[in-house]
Amino acid sequence: MPEQIDIQIGRRLRARRRLLDLTQQQLGQACGVGFQLVQKYECGICRISASRLWDLSQALDVGVGYFYEGMAPPKAPADEATGARV
Repeated sequence: MPEQIDIQIGRRLRARRRLLDLTQQQLGQACGVGFQLVQKYECGICRISASRLWDLSQALDVGVGYFYEGMAPPKAPADEATGARV
């Protein structure tokens, strides 16, 4: 099951690719992967590594932060002993 963050990053990836009028194959070639992997990234099925996210951001002419825009910041984990936020 894809995580919400993977789905969100995939949506941003698809939106930017379409904005630039690139096919999945063209984007894949620019990053050295096949179109099927780009398709899986866009659906959130496969997680994107940091180095691959960098490659994608370069190919799409955006900063890495673009993929995280609009996301809520993560909540701090609770301390198990006290239940207080760390």
